Amino acid sequence: MRIAIAAAILAVSASFASADFYVVRNMETGKCAIEQEMPSSAATQILLNNKFMNRADAEAALRAVPACN
Repeated sequence: MRIAIAAAILAVSASFASADFYVVRNMETGKCAIEQEMPSSAATQILLNNKFMNRADAEAALRAVPACN
């Protein structure tokens, strides 16, 4: 039982550690945001053809996009 609980905790923590971030723009509203999942909506466009491993890098890239400022 303890092994199963430890494995579940490890799996959850690993999924948070490997989060990807995307800089996206909603084409209907024109607002930019950082998404933690690959956008699937046709109204959402990925601005930078890149995924970021941490939120700080995505925020820095968002500030550098002229369409978002």
